[in-house]
Amino acid sequence: MNRIIKALSPFIITGAVITGAHAEAPSVQQQLDVALYKDGHQIAMGTSIIKDEIVGKSPYAMRSGTEIGYGKCTKVGNATSLASDSVFVGLAMFIDPVVVDGARAKLSVSVQDTEFVGKYEDGPADCRSETVSTKGLKVNKVVVDIADGQSIDVPLGDPRYRLALKLRNPDL
Repeated sequence: MNRIIKALSPFIITGAVITGAHAEAPSVQQQLDVALYKDGHQIAMGTSIIKDEIVGKSPYAMRSGTEIGYGKCTKVGNATSLASDSVFVGLAMFIDPVVVDGARAKLSVSVQDTEFVGKYEDGPADCRSETVSTKGLKVNKVVVDIADGQSIDVPLGDPRYRLALKLRNPDL
C-alpha cells in the first residue's frame, strides 16, 4: 500500500497544484449581450462569449435573409465573359472583438437590415449585366469601446435603429 501511495503522490500533488491555480486564476471569459431595435421594437437579440481562456476571441455573428443572384457581363475587345455573383438581403450582425483585455473590449460592429427592391439590366446590348437594388440600413465596422458591466448604444446613423450592447463576465 505504501508503494502505491508513493507512486501516486507526485500525481496527486500535481493535480492539487493545478486545481488550486485554476481556482485562484481570474476568469478571462467575457460575454456580450446584443439587442437590435427598429422603431422601438426588438427585432434581434443574442448572447455570445466573445473571449474565452480556451478558444480566445470569437466574434458574434447572426444572419437571417437570402442571397439574390445576378449575372455580370464583361467585354474585353470582341470577347465577352459572364460571371455570377450574389448579394445578401436581410438582417445580419457581425461584432468582432478587436481587443479584449481584462474588463474592457474594443469591438468592430457591422449591421445590415436591407430589403430587395428589384433587379435591373444595364450595359450594351451585346453584354448585359444585372444590378440588384436594395434599401435599408447598412453600417460597416463602427468601432466602440465598452467596459465590463457597461451597457452602450452603438451609433448606427439612422434614428429608427438602436443597437444595445452589454459586456459582462458570466461567472459573476
